[in-house]
Amino acid sequence: MAVRFCCIVASAVLTVLLAGDDGKAIDRGELGKVLQVMPPNGPLWKYGNVVMRRKSAKAGMAPVVFPHWSHRARYTCRACHLELGFSMRSGDTGITREQYLAGRYCGVCHDGKTAFSVRNGDPSQCGRCHMKDTRDLEKRFDTFAANLPMTSFGNGIDWGEAVRSGLITPANSIHTERFTMQFPDKLKVPTKLGTTSPRSDVIFSHEDHFAELDCSSCHPDIFNIKKKGTEAFTMERNMYGNFCGVCHMQVAFPMNDCRRCHPQMSNSTGY
Repeated sequence: MAVRFCCIVASAVLTVLLAGDDGKAIDRGELGKVLQVMPPNGPLWKYGNVVMRRKSAKAGMAPVVFPHWSHRARYTCRACHLELGFSMRSGDTGITREQYLAGRYCGVCHDGKTAFSVRNGDPSQCGRCHMKDTRDLEKRFDTFAANLPMTSFGNGIDWGEAVRSGLITPANSIHTERFTMQFPDKLKVPTKLGTTSPRSDVIFSHEDHFAELDCSSCHPDIFNIKKKGTEAFTMERNMYGNFCGVCHMQVAFPMNDCRRCHPQMSNSTGY
């Protein structure tokens, strides 16, 4: 029944995506990227990986494969996406080798001290990011995930439980613990969002997200906090990588894990 449910969800998403947000078909590559997160497609180690091809191809090198899973055990999202200036949206930052060698973006850590580097001209290190073969990365994921709590979606790791149980202790800052604003008391109660579709309401926890992000990570670029600023918020737009979909179709648990947001949803599959 679970496999049947997965196929139904994937088919539904495909229908939505082909229709397009404005009635036009979306780019085939973008469609493929979204469908890769839907079971039963793709192995666990692949979910959340960012594959950077554009600049690598021009340089005649294999694409850079960035595994979020190996980095988020060490640092919270805010360390890279706030302190280092990486965009929350895939493809927006456009990292270059010159920026890296100048100590920006990846080069902040990959300096030969905190993490491996190619600054000393050692070509043997290049293949650790520019991967022609990902078999070693797959093996490292299996070892990495072996002792972490499991879940049924995404890369199979329950990251929230891993933090709560102390199995991982990600830092908020790269070099020094920067100032972090105090979480507002009025936001500690989860926000209940009604839906117009035949499903349960959405329960959104600001507190859970604040454990990894700052308010500026989402507001105002992803969520406009002005009155009626999210009138366009729909599941379809999420699936296109807007709103929650910026993270939850790319790195955080994917949207086919329905009950993570719709906890009272019921269906006949046992999910």
